[in-house]
Amino acid sequence: MWRLSVNRATCNPRWGRFSLAPSEGERGPSSPDRSAFTLIELLVVVAIIAILAALLLPSLSRAKTKADRISCLDNLRQISLLMQFYTDSNNDTFPAHRNQNIDDNNVNISETNWWGTVLLGLGTATTQSNLFHCPAIKGTRTDGGVTWSWSFDPHFVGYGYNNYFLGLHPWLATTLTVGGVRFDTQPEFKRSAVRAPADTLMIADSQPAASSPSSTACWSSTCWWPFSSPNSHQGVETYRHQGVGNFVFTDGHGEARKNSAINPPVDPAGASVEALKNCRYWDPLQRSTD
Repeated sequence: MWRLSVNRATCNPRWGRFSLAPSEGERGPSSPDRSAFTLIELLVVVAIIAILAALLLPSLSRAKTKADRISCLDNLRQISLLMQFYTDSNNDTFPAHRNQNIDDNNVNISETNWWGTVLLGLGTATTQSNLFHCPAIKGTRTDGGVTWSWSFDPHFVGYGYNNYFLGLHPWLATTLTVGGVRFDTQPEFKRSAVRAPADTLMIADSQPAASSPSSTACWSSTCWWPFSSPNSHQGVETYRHQGVGNFVFTDGHGEARKNSAINPPVDPAGASVEALKNCRYWDPLQRSTD
């Protein structure tokens, strides 16, 4: 049997709203409680969350990588200021790459004997050591089957110095002829002698300096131009920050570039003309452009 119901709460005062509804005694079984999720609905929600996470995580990862690159470049700018302070206080001369008493194969190197500690004036303290730690170097990492880690000494430091031209070993001078251009270097080089400060590399992300695990496996604290092609581990490291490397020029400004825009395509020590590509960013006297 059907009954006539009037809803006076929401209708016009003069007219009720009429509806046909089954009487209380004739209603069917009570409907299930719809306030709870069914299993299918829950799985749909989980699937949507998983899809959103898959879409967002790469973006978050790229943002974190970009933040590391920016932080790294800030480190390099601060180091370039320290280099400016050093040259201002030392007759306009760049520091030597390292103390002449350091052997290439010595892994127990004093923290007072390389260019980073010279700039910081730390002695044996390491309170500022993270300034030389690229934030993209986290714990250990493996390149070509070689595992590397970071610490504050010239064997495990994240940044390299263009010391082949700017700051050689204290006792060393050298001559190299590449593509018919003669590159003479001296143990000391004055900042005022740099012909194009805005185009001359000073400090950069550095590459591992060894090709196999050994007592000498290290992050190189030098960018050594004669062996600066990517395969010889002495150029600017351009893989750490999504295909670019960070560096600062001798005028103090910093940039990030791809490998082809900063490193030579082959080792300059091979003496080929091809190796002169990008040399103007390394040689403070710009001899390859004369």
